[in-house]
Amino acid sequence: MAFLDYFQFYLFSAVKGRVHDNGTPLVGAKLIRTAHDLATDKVHKDYTITDDDGQFEFSPMKIWIFRPFMEPRSFQEIRIEYQSEEKLAWKLTKDCLCHGCEIAYEEDAKMTPIEVNCNWLEPEEKQQRIMLGIEVSRLFRGIATILGVKTKD
Repeated sequence: MAFLDYFQFYLFSAVKGRVHDNGTPLVGAKLIRTAHDLATDKVHKDYTITDDDGQFEFSPMKIWIFRPFMEPRSFQEIRIEYQSEEKLAWKLTKDCLCHGCEIAYEEDAKMTPIEVNCNWLEPEEKQQRIMLGIEVSRLFRGIATILGVKTKD
């Protein structure tokens, strides 16, 4: 890790995936990503639109900080708007600095995007517990299913 990396806080790692209705792509769905940095009480937002295959991608959302001895924490959310309906796709409290640590320990985190599958028919109340270790996990809420991770039912 380079010296300046200690001053970067990834509010939200890169995320890519697909939005569909039981396999049929949702073309033109708007995904709104929000990260609320609790240390500064600032809210950061961006959005993207799905393509003809229902695919989308967000780049990392990061800020430069100087907060010695302050624990980073942000509330994350992705909402999907489609044909005047809205659904929660992703909700999580992130308590780490690095890219990818939503689904891995910091030392195991990768710079590749987190991959998700969003089935419009899933209930917003759906929960997915990602196991980071024997007794450590993160609880995601929303219609997004995080791919390629160890989960606990």
